[in-house]
Amino acid sequence: DQYIAEKQAADEDMWGTIQENLEAAESQTEYQFRRDNPFYSPEKQLGEEELQSLFSAGMERYAAGQVVAAIQLFEASLQHARALDGSFTDTDSWHMLGVCHADNDEDKKAIRCFTAAIDCDPYNARAFLALGTSYVNELDSVKALETLRSWITHSPRFQGLRVESDEYSDGTLMDEVLQLVLQAQQCAPDDRDVLTLLGVLYNVSLDYDSAVGCFQKALEASPEDFSLLNKIGATLANGNRSEEAIAFYERALAMRPSFARAWLNLAISHANLNRHEEAAAAYIRAIGLNPDARHMWGYLRVTLTAMDRLDLVELAGREDLAALAAHFQI
Repeated sequence: DQYIAEKQAADEDMWGTIQENLEAAESQTEYQFRRDNPFYSPEKQLGEEELQSLFSAGMERYAAGQVVAAIQLFEASLQHARALDGSFTDTDSWHMLGVCHADNDEDKKAIRCFTAAIDCDPYNARAFLALGTSYVNELDSVKALETLRSWITHSPRFQGLRVESDEYSDGTLMDEVLQLVLQAQQCAPDDRDVLTLLGVLYNVSLDYDSAVGCFQKALEASPEDFSLLNKIGATLANGNRSEEAIAFYERALAMRPSFARAWLNLAISHANLNRHEEAAAAYIRAIGLNPDARHMWGYLRVTLTAMDRLDLVELAGREDLAALAAHFQI
């Protein structure tokens, strides 16, 4: 069919260009601030109180689920702080900026932010745990393990923990980190962060059942934590339990309807179960919350192709979100 052949050729050109742009963006090592930030005025110099007001406003927007506005405010806080003292040294703003990007399923951006937060404060435990999680999401197990180990070694609570070789030790980085984390759990068996870290570690070792158990125990200490619900869902899905995962994603979204990562994960689980209509609708919601996440459009195109809806694939190729949302009555 000539139409299909021409369309495939056009699609290949378009996606080749997008891939080149993505590779260029990923090669950048420094965080790229937005150019059109309504909260940042280069010509305006802010004092300490005004900087704190920007950060507080970002926290308020984040708590309200307005993640894009929160990103703009945290970025503005960092940029104005640099104008004041010549450097990006606000570990809290970097950490929260990373949290926002992680929520939006943009782990590469999150990694840059969490790394910057740790550069500002080598004892920022929250940033170490979040950074390790993002490395797991990016399938970089070595950096994930090194970061999780640093969470232990940089924690004042767990100073003095040592790895002791025994007949079961194999000398691997995984073995070293697991020993340290299990020792930390003995010191603080109900600590939410220790349980979360252990769950992330079990994900690295592909022990999904143990990971789910750790996250569920952490959830008991923090039942309103939507990110933990998402972690449980993602771990179940990784263990080929997509049907069970959906309930946890839906619980997370009931608490946090603007949680783009959970919408994306929900879509992937529906797609794994061949529920393509539901998957497409969830992808569209995720994209609506974070239009900058280019990879989501690719996932949506695959699902629409599986539905044999070339008309909708064409809309996705044009990134016509409004038309797609109207079709799926979103």
